[in-house]
Amino acid sequence: MARHVCRAFILEKTDMAFTRKIYQLSEVLSAICLASIAILIIAQIIARFSGTQIPSADHFAAWTMAGAVFLALPSTFLKGGHIRVTLILTSFGKTAERVMDFISTLIAIAILAWGTWFIAEYVYESYTYNDVSQGILAVPLWIPQCTMLLGMVLMLTAFIERLFSLINGSDILEQSSETIIEAE
Repeated sequence: MARHVCRAFILEKTDMAFTRKIYQLSEVLSAICLASIAILIIAQIIARFSGTQIPSADHFAAWTMAGAVFLALPSTFLKGGHIRVTLILTSFGKTAERVMDFISTLIAIAILAWGTWFIAEYVYESYTYNDVSQGILAVPLWIPQCTMLLGMVLMLTAFIERLFSLINGSDILEQSSETIIEAE
């Protein structure tokens, strides 16, 4: 009965196609952030040879690095790119493995929801108090902080989708390219 009720709320794979596109877009934005850092560093080197410098270049590099990390979280998670300790999971039977996977996903959702909430408050406070960077250029801090919030929201969404897929009896995670060692 509970499984039938849960199925009413479970996202089907066709419904997940939209979020997969969002995760891919987030991955592209992450790559753009990394490319921006490279361009900024090269421009800073050229500027130093010219006897000048780019104002607040260190701040922009730090913000785009944070954006690159947070925006890459959901697609990396779904592609199996995050470190998962499977040695313990594979030493138990399939039922125990599913239960532990389900519990760890619930714990991850709780931690991500907590983190997302506080990051949202942080961004909102930066916006409300009109916090600006302390460099040469006064940039409103809520602007670069939004990439961190967006990445956390998307990561939370990916974990919620994973929870629904585990309830449905499947798993949306792709296998990692690393070899998985199974206990004998």
